[in-house]
Amino acid sequence: MSINYINAHMQALGSLRLIPIYLNSPGIVSRALLVGAASEAEQLLSSVPMRVLELADVFRCVNNVIREGQTAYVTPTNSPEYPFGAVVADENGNVCAAAMGKSKEGLAEMIRLKLLPPTEGHGEKAA
Repeated sequence: MSINYINAHMQALGSLRLIPIYLNSPGIVSRALLVGAASEAEQLLSSVPMRVLELADVFRCVNNVIREGQTAYVTPTNSPEYPFGAVVADENGNVCAAAMGKSKEGLAEMIRLKLLPPTEGHGEKAA
């Protein structure tokens, strides 16, 4: 990932943080500074490829269903039917789950189901 992506994110956050300052104390932050910061943030954010933003969103969804100590890795795939893939590893690097999904939500659900503890037998109670 290029440093421009981090800069674009930080620039956008900085611009958003200027808004309450400008509204509450217009003399501290000028209108020109606020407009300039927002314009620069917009230019930087528009340079980020949409695929990067999609993958970040897929990662967020998958990362929400894993347990502490596990790490999620997401990737685009070559399959038009299943455009996203994910692998989850534990702290030792062992693969806990892997799946491909049609959507970010579907992929996250597949990973969540694969991470559930195995059930004993066919409905009988474990001793």
